[in-house]
Amino acid sequence: MLNEKTGQTLKGKIDRKLIDSAVKKQRLTGSRVVLADTECFGLRLVVNSKSASWTYAYRCRGFVDGGKRHPQKTMKLGDLASLNAIEARFAAENVKAQVREGNDPASEARAQKRVLALIAARQKSLEQWLVEYGLSFGTNPTNHQQSELAHVRRAIHELKIFEASPDDIVTADFRRLIQMHLGRPSTARHRFGAFSRFFDFLLDNDVILKNPADGVSKSKRPKPSNPRERFYTEEELKCLWHPSGPIHDKYLRFLRFMICVPFREGEASRLQAKQVDLVRKEIRLHWEDTKNKEAFTMPLHDLVQSVIGPELGLPDALVFPLSNIIGKEMTAWSYFNNAVRRASGVSDFNFHDLRRTFMTLISEKTNFIESHLDGLLNHKQSETRSGVMRSYQQAKHLNQRRQVMQFWNELLIDIVN
Repeated sequence: MLNEKTGQTLKGKIDRKLIDSAVKKQRLTGSRVVLADTECFGLRLVVNSKSASWTYAYRCRGFVDGGKRHPQKTMKLGDLASLNAIEARFAAENVKAQVREGNDPASEARAQKRVLALIAARQKSLEQWLVEYGLSFGTNPTNHQQSELAHVRRAIHELKIFEASPDDIVTADFRRLIQMHLGRPSTARHRFGAFSRFFDFLLDNDVILKNPADGVSKSKRPKPSNPRERFYTEEELKCLWHPSGPIHDKYLRFLRFMICVPFREGEASRLQAKQVDLVRKEIRLHWEDTKNKEAFTMPLHDLVQSVIGPELGLPDALVFPLSNIIGKEMTAWSYFNNAVRRASGVSDFNFHDLRRTFMTLISEKTNFIESHLDGLLNHKQSETRSGVMRSYQQAKHLNQRRQVMQFWNELLIDIVN
């Protein structure tokens, strides 16, 4: 009988007539047809809709542990276009001879195939492997993954190793990369880390035997830059809220939102109307929308609601369409920062410092628990909790967060008015 999954097996001496018959059956049924040769036991021709392959099944000689025979193995000999029935039987006899000598032809063929694949992989250039690295992040890489790819690409261009293969790169190249950015410790650390992780990817894919970055001693690796301590005074916040110079309305609206809500600028710029619930006074971010890959709820107060406005548009519409291209994400952050600096007079303005300002001013003026304030910054739990707390404390403290945001609302109203 014909089985739709396994197809139909026909036994007999395989010749042109039997092959033609099998091809016709396959076209009629749409399922594969297997021809089992009675002249050479174990030799088969598997006929599919687009191919026909010769295979040979055998068992290695001897026994495995426990006295059992070796499992049956199947080896592909070639396809119908390259081998006729006589040539296929001859190839099967060669496999038999190797098995009689105690060899395992299928395993040896796979090993040889892996070696050839490895040789081909090692001959690919770093830029070609960078494409493979990007594909490993999936179709929708996060901002962090996009930044990672950008740092690797810049490292390759700075070192001028576009056509080099992975095996050509040595530890000295990593040291050279560090030397290029001695005056920029943060850039050096990002470049070195991203380039090293790229070579970890190559190591995991058996392209290289060792990551050359491992040869750089810890004392010579880029050190973390000093943590920023900048936060804005109440007077500076007032200047940011009411800039004395000209600034585009859409920029001012986003700036005021960022003063009201301690979001990361990337999270805020990608905010969609469907994520804002003006009735419940909440913004809800899906885990895919946050840096730490954890869902997050931000309570809203009256001032931020006035900034957002009463109408949000279509569910997928951006709340803050900052780009001049409709539907596109904001990328000109340096231009935005400079525009704010010129308009407000705060010469060193940076969006991330607003989050530090939120934490600092509230801590100075209230007795709110720092963990509640830190929770509103949506930091990774593993970084702010430890031990049993990390595993068992999953409360979101939404009511306490609302109290914090209400105080921040009242403080901002006093400042900006």
